[in-house]
Amino acid sequence: MSYELRAVMTPDDWRAMHDIRQKVLFAPGRHSISYDENHPDDRADGNTPFLLFENEEPLGVARLDERGETGIVRLVAIVQHKQRKGYGLRLNNFIEAEAKRRGVRILRVNAAPDAVGFYLKAGWSEKLWDPTELVGLAQGAVQMEKVICE
Repeated sequence: MSYELRAVMTPDDWRAMHDIRQKVLFAPGRHSISYDENHPDDRADGNTPFLLFENEEPLGVARLDERGETGIVRLVAIVQHKQRKGYGLRLNNFIEAEAKRRGVRILRVNAAPDAVGFYLKAGWSEKLWDPTELVGLAQGAVQMEKVICE
């Protein structure tokens, strides 16, 4: 198997990213927030959406928002049929490596309550870092942090 994390760049990449987000994070009945394929945060300076590929098949998404030595990981999702099979950890490890390469020392995330156990196992810890973030899609999320470079 060949795995790769790539920044979203091509029209096909953007389509795959939007499809995964819509099916996993914005599925009907999950919450009342609608998905905006043209949200400016995806193209804002310092924000990079990524796709995780297995043999050229897109399986996961995450966005890394760089804020100096701090990075915020957002909109993390693995396609439904690959969940609970180690792909989330693979995506986490790739994002950490990319963040380190970019000079990020601390990662933060607004974790969905059902993902807190995953993040704890991956070395993250619960830490309230910005309560004003906990609105919209992040309402009810648990803020977590991981130091990736001392």
